[in-house]
Amino acid sequence: MFHRSPLPDIALPETTLFALLESDSPALTEIDTGRSVTYAELRALALGTASALAARGVGPGSVVELRIPNSINFAAGLLGASATGATVCLIGHSLRDDEARHLATLAGATDRVRADDIRPGTFTPVGDPDDVAVIPFSSGTTGLPKAVELTHRAVTANAAQFNAALAASGIGPGGEVVAPLPFSHIYGLNTLLLSSLAAGRHVYTAARFDFAEFAAAHRGRAIDISYIAPPIALALANHADPADFAGTRFMVCGAAPLDTALARTVERRIGVQILQGYGTTESAPVTHVGIAGKSDPGTIGFALPNTQFRLSDSGELLVRGPQLMRGYLDNPDATAAAIRDGWLHTGDIGTLDERGNLKITDRLKDMYICGGFNVYPAEVEEVIRTHPDVADVAVVGRPREDGSEDVVACIVLNDGSALDPDGLKAFARERLTRYKVPRTFYHFDELAKDQMGKIRRREVRDDLLAKLAARTPR
Repeated sequence: MFHRSPLPDIALPETTLFALLESDSPALTEIDTGRSVTYAELRALALGTASALAARGVGPGSVVELRIPNSINFAAGLLGASATGATVCLIGHSLRDDEARHLATLAGATDRVRADDIRPGTFTPVGDPDDVAVIPFSSGTTGLPKAVELTHRAVTANAAQFNAALAASGIGPGGEVVAPLPFSHIYGLNTLLLSSLAAGRHVYTAARFDFAEFAAAHRGRAIDISYIAPPIALALANHADPADFAGTRFMVCGAAPLDTALARTVERRIGVQILQGYGTTESAPVTHVGIAGKSDPGTIGFALPNTQFRLSDSGELLVRGPQLMRGYLDNPDATAAAIRDGWLHTGDIGTLDERGNLKITDRLKDMYICGGFNVYPAEVEEVIRTHPDVADVAVVGRPREDGSEDVVACIVLNDGSALDPDGLKAFARERLTRYKVPRTFYHFDELAKDQMGKIRRREVRDDLLAKLAARTPR
């Protein structure tokens, strides 16, 4: 049995990324510098960039590295490289140089967008909707990153699908959005940037996230959508001045599951409704998003138009639709494992409530077996995170001599709190089935996270093992 969106299917575009730029209103404003461009000015910058790249031989079949922080230059570089017919390889600006080189090599990049490429000019765009538009990378939270091939057709379809879902919440074309999350990540690229440009919206962004600048971008403005991730939600819950967000209609949260209690705390504090969304790099990225008045804050709502999904016998979420990737670059085995009979196997565990809202409970690959029972870390983390002493938590497996694992919790404490393993365990026992309670608790100053603020459990586990090894006498 499969499920579909409660929204009607839509006619999907058959175009390229550059063709999304149709409006003539303000397009982008840099929060941190004050620089701003209209859509006409952005088109001119993109075409000039395309001309500069083409002069170096960049064109159809080329792969061009884009390693620029959120800015007007990022948008111009992306759209300019795309206009040449090349594929754009998305590299996080904050990555170390060796990490960036590894990803660029993995994608087969032979050139890159340079700062002096970005200038006004003219060029005749080329390209086909079925060409690979961008190569982002899988998160790597459960293994090495894989280069994901997304066509123009998939990316532009997903932008149109997402905008149709926003319209169901009363968010139409135009208006203003705040987009603080990195455009080099597929969530930031398509959901925050390209879908906004496709709808003629005015995007406020900054090279790096700063909470004070983020709040100031909302102050005194009528913001239709502000995009966040769970770490920003936590900052809003603890530090937000409601007056700053008086003109904000909605916040859309993605990149990682948002705790229900945290979502409600933010909504109460600032008076802004949160719509949680869901997707994967392999689905360009959005497959589900909440709808105002129909979705509960702890769920990811409903499938987008033109999208189907089902839950496997193990509870894994499977999706299909026009936004799916072509495949993993030069990795047919991984592609065949991820997409079977047209269904993308997300690796995420979900449940449906009585209203048809989908809730993501955990990663299939993050599951631990304890005493013959399945333990999903996110479920345990959601409970422990409600303890007043806990600022953040990651549940990981600690190896045992017999080859099995103990489920343990690595926690970051709030200022002024002291580690109390017995108290934390008692707290968890009151709220969780006994086999789900962590065996013990370890204190960390910080937890390893990716650029979107998603916990990298594999790295946290490695950090824990290193910490334990340092305590062991040699």
